Amino acid sequence: MKLTYRGKTKDVYAIDPDTTRLIFTDRVTKNDAGEIDPGGNNLAEETVPGQGEACLLMSSAIFSAIEAQKIAATHMLAYDLKALSMDVRRARLFSPGLEWVARWVCTGSFLRRYKMVPGVSDGMPLPVPVFEITLKDDAAGDPALVALGIVEAPIMEELWDRNRAVMGQIRTLFAERGLDLWDIKIEWGLNDQNEPMLIDEISPGCCRAYKAGTRDRVLGLELAEYFR
Repeated sequence: MKLTYRGKTKDVYAIDPDTTRLIFTDRVTKNDAGEIDPGGNNLAEETVPGQGEACLLMSSAIFSAIEAQKIAATHMLAYDLKALSMDVRRARLFSPGLEWVARWVCTGSFLRRYKMVPGVSDGMPLPVPVFEITLKDDAAGDPALVALGIVEAPIMEELWDRNRAVMGQIRTLFAERGLDLWDIKIEWGLNDQNEPMLIDEISPGCCRAYKAGTRDRVLGLELAEYFR
């Protein structure tokens, strides 16, 4: 296999023209304050033992459940927890890259944007889920997407409906494990038939989850164990 890309937390190898192997590592990122933060833009010098396994464990469990329910295709072909590897279909990525966000509770960047609205507070349940698409641009702060023609209209229409269904199923998977999912981000790409499929990973760093009915947040390795 040939190493084709070394990401912040994963190494990418080419198996054949249609298949890639992702190796999940214990590398972690930091935010601008120097704190370990899965959403950070800076690679930390230190590693966190078990981080790679946690990301692969949770991602493979959610991808498997989505495929089993026939809600959407994913890029996952096979995975090996011991080898910390996932073999995936090659995907056509949107350019620039996109992240798809679902929010059920007001917190984080959503709260910062709308805190001037009377009555808005951290942890406030939203009356309806909020679905957003953001550009993957660390320097620009992952700005929200407007009508820029990045995704062709027919594909966007299918993606919008498919994304809502997938987000709802992911939230159900959390609820079945006694967890409240406050928000989450996922990524979509296209297969060689130009059909949507879930890509990348769905791991502890992609979401905010709490023990059901509490403000007791479940993070990192602890969160991944709920999906073992």
